[in-house]
Amino acid sequence: MKGKRLIIPLAVLAAAALALYFWLHLAHTVTLANREGTGVKGEEIQPLIGTVQVTGDQDTDVVFTDVETGETFTIEYLTPGKGEKIRLERGKWYRVEGGGTLTVKPVNVRIE
Repeated sequence: MKGKRLIIPLAVLAAAALALYFWLHLAHTVTLANREGTGVKGEEIQPLIGTVQVTGDQDTDVVFTDVETGETFTIEYLTPGKGEKIRLERGKWYRVEGGGTLTVKPVNVRIE
């Protein structure tokens, strides 16, 4: 009897956690376009959880450069339709370089 009373609250809790997860990804997804014909994007990104997922509309390398130290992190080959993940330090800001239009999530964004 006690187990039956726990099913509904657990289902509500699971649904709320799932809704929060999807909201987090939707609210913190940004599409970066090229700036003035270069591969450099005009925005800087900050990872929310340390792992960033990147998708693009063309074959390209994607380079993340730490704004403070200049250290670079690279996704060596990104193909359209297949996203890649990269580990970046949470709380740091990164400049993004890559060809075409890139979609990055979950991140905060800072526009120069």
